[in-house]
Amino acid sequence: MRRRSLGVLAAAGALAASVGVSAPASADVSHPTCPRGAFCAYSATFEGGRLLLATQANWSGTLTNVQSTFNNGYPDPGADHVQLGYTAGGVSYSTCIHYAPGSGQYAHQWNNITIKSVRWRGEC
Repeated sequence: MRRRSLGVLAAAGALAASVGVSAPASADVSHPTCPRGAFCAYSATFEGGRLLLATQANWSGTLTNVQSTFNNGYPDPGADHVQLGYTAGGVSYSTCIHYAPGSGQYAHQWNNITIKSVRWRGEC
């Protein structure tokens, strides 16, 4: 009887531990300056300085002197990551940025880049 009770308690404990560690997929990230659902660009590192861009749609143009970006998009298969087109030192680049709090990096620190395009897309 005692062995059975210990086995039940151990199983219950393991279940409780696994439930406690799991974060809900819909967990929101609170950001003081980047609206939920937007991709934002800033004039200083760590989302500081002036908010230069906050877009919930595809965007193209020329946005200079960007020091940091943050993807505060909603989880939405096919449209929650951002393909960022930018230039640095006269060279063009493109990178995929995950949404917060997704499994990848959603906040980036840059060294004076020029954003040329923001395109919402699916998984990187």
